[in-house]
Amino acid sequence: MRSIIPEHPYGALAVPASSPEERRAQARHRLARLAALDPEQLPMALAFLSGYLPRVFDAILDAVEPCTEDGIGEDTPGQEPFCVKCGAPVGIFLAHGKGYRHYRGVLTATSKPRPYKADHLPVVGWRPAADAVAIRREAI
Repeated sequence: MRSIIPEHPYGALAVPASSPEERRAQARHRLARLAALDPEQLPMALAFLSGYLPRVFDAILDAVEPCTEDGIGEDTPGQEPFCVKCGAPVGIFLAHGKGYRHYRGVLTATSKPRPYKADHLPVVGWRPAADAVAIRREAI
């Protein structure tokens, strides 16, 4: 049985391990604690994590989410993001920030897409990439 007094207070910052061996030992310790959780503790731990670090919780759920039945998920090469409001392709251009932006052009060896400012924020949806190519050809 564990003590009711935690080894490390919640507000204290953890000191990073100084060697790869120590980091591997800490990772093994975390995995052992995870394996020792009973069926009631695991959902409670995840519920706590969802409120305490929501971005980490979202990243965890995305990482372990199964693929759809047809094998195509939102982030697979067979899908492309587009703006639901106007039908234009959207993408993330890190030089302009972490959000989705409308863009023109196609990525090839000699050209690259260029983001532009639309009169609205993108509302992201996903469509098969083959349909997106056909829509672009019609627009040209």
